[in-house]
Amino acid sequence: MHMALGSFLTEMGRLELRMLLVGAMISEEPMEYFFEDYAKLTFGPKITWVKERCAASDTMKNYKVELESIFAEMAVLLKKRNYLTHGETYEESFKGKPRAPYRVGVTKDNIDYLDDFDHAQHGDNVFSIQQVKDATALCVKIRNDLDAIKKVVVDNAEPHVEEANDSPWPVANPSR
Repeated sequence: MHMALGSFLTEMGRLELRMLLVGAMISEEPMEYFFEDYAKLTFGPKITWVKERCAASDTMKNYKVELESIFAEMAVLLKKRNYLTHGETYEESFKGKPRAPYRVGVTKDNIDYLDDFDHAQHGDNVFSIQQVKDATALCVKIRNDLDAIKKVVVDNAEPHVEEANDSPWPVANPSR
């Protein structure tokens, strides 16, 4: 279970970085301008952040259908992420099956969520190792989908041309 959770957290970090890079790619301001504010956000507000940047971008309008699908998957992932991140790991046996580890997420408005788990009343907040791996696979899929859009945008972008330098300051020697 611990290895599966570690993989999940690694892939969440990679996905959140990709979200930042997509936001930076379509923004006028450099990444340094908004990095600290982005880094303070949790995953839910990061989804809103990248959604707003994509909605304001003329470039991303060409990918509206793909982005709607990605954002829907992010909403599904958000709930799983919250349970996996804010939970406890237990090893139990249910319905005559061998003991196995489970991740049990804290549920809002149910202080008896661990009693429910003990009584085999498993809801969306209970994850087997395979379910954690499935959530990890969803992270990877979303990241790959963002990468595909990012690649097409970059491949079709017009190169940036520096303006003529009218400054009295010397220009670095490009032959070095």
